[in-house]
Amino acid sequence: MKTPIIEGVTEAGLVSYLNARQYEKLYWQDMFPIKPVNSLDGKTLIGEAGSRLAAYIISYDAKAPEVSRKSMQTKYFDIPKTAIARRKTEKEILEHAITKALRGRDAVIEDYFNDVDFVFDSVMGRIEWMVLTMLSLTKLQLSVTNNPQGIVNESVIDFGMPTANKKVATGAVWSVGNKDTMTPIADIKAVLKAARAKGIKFERMLMHPDALDLIIGSTEFQNSAKSLIAGQSLVLGYTGLETVNMIFKALDLPVISLIETSIGIEDKGGNITLANPWSDTHVLFVPTTNLGQLYNGPIAEEIEKPDGVIQAKRQNVMVSMQRAFNPVSVLTKAESNCFPSWPTIDKCFNLYTGSTSTWA
Repeated sequence: MKTPIIEGVTEAGLVSYLNARQYEKLYWQDMFPIKPVNSLDGKTLIGEAGSRLAAYIISYDAKAPEVSRKSMQTKYFDIPKTAIARRKTEKEILEHAITKALRGRDAVIEDYFNDVDFVFDSVMGRIEWMVLTMLSLTKLQLSVTNNPQGIVNESVIDFGMPTANKKVATGAVWSVGNKDTMTPIADIKAVLKAARAKGIKFERMLMHPDALDLIIGSTEFQNSAKSLIAGQSLVLGYTGLETVNMIFKALDLPVISLIETSIGIEDKGGNITLANPWSDTHVLFVPTTNLGQLYNGPIAEEIEKPDGVIQAKRQNVMVSMQRAFNPVSVLTKAESNCFPSWPTIDKCFNLYTGSTSTWA
């Protein structure tokens, strides 16, 4: 058995803990299941599936007609590294030992693994941020604001949504001040009509909670709801998601799924800003919630394990712990080499509610 990094934490214990720990379910895990790959690059074939095409009814002994292969767009990408580390200092190790001596092992059991939880959650949180930002904006850009201690890319990573799939509000910009003039139902119907022309049917709409609040508060929605829900017109201002979806189903509209989360970004000064990475002015229409794959590449530390390190892997995240000397400390690190591939992007539509003329 490996010598414990901190008294009581062995490699076997780390593996057991990481496998047994119940972490919060994240949105990306259902939308982009993990796809292991053996390289650090990948490609997305947009339009690979295509729409269903009718075969031809022909006479016997006739040659089957050949049709052209549907034009596909290929997007190539590099798989980046996502990583974070936290150090348990000499003083913290001493305080840990003193607490254990005074109050027993149970008093410090959480302290054994709190850094493990922190780094694992942080990597998973960055993947969540990356996927939700990409889905809501159809593009991704790393900046000094959203990735202050990592890569900053000068150009925007565009995932290839067709221009025809990008729509804007038809009546008025969605806002509290425009509650009487904005027409969210008409805007949604306009998207559905454009999608039907391409043979696409949506399962649901993904949106920020603030966008739902604007829909509920709009006069157009209120009037539609009053005609569908007898006796509830006086309390429509308190309508929740379940009731909205019931009304939308009655109007033959896709149901709404809210993207409700908060992810922190820490700047170089240690200040943390919490925010929902989903844009409050973009609504994504999807034919299915399984939108692609998360390409998961190899990790160097897994191939060439450093001396004096204990490690464990859960799904696509490698967690490791290592001692340091002078001063004594323990470094806990998590990393994942991954990036999302969105091959269904041409079957999704994005409604920008912040303009009636230009998608942004």
